[in-house]
Amino acid sequence: MCIPAVIATLGAWFAGLFLDANLDFNPPGFLCLRVLFPLIVMGLFILQGSRRKNGGQ
Repeated sequence: MCIPAVIATLGAWFAGLFLDANLDFNPPGFLCLRVLFPLIVMGLFILQGSRRKNGGQ
């Protein structure tokens, strides 16, 4: 469970970095997608792990 979370988080960071660099928004990088996407992905993995630990599906 740990390795897929790390790989997915790194992928989300690269996707956010790519979008921050290529979206035309003033000031550049203001959207901070390189921070937002990994936080969302890691949060989803944490929620999924806690749901499994508590016996849910």
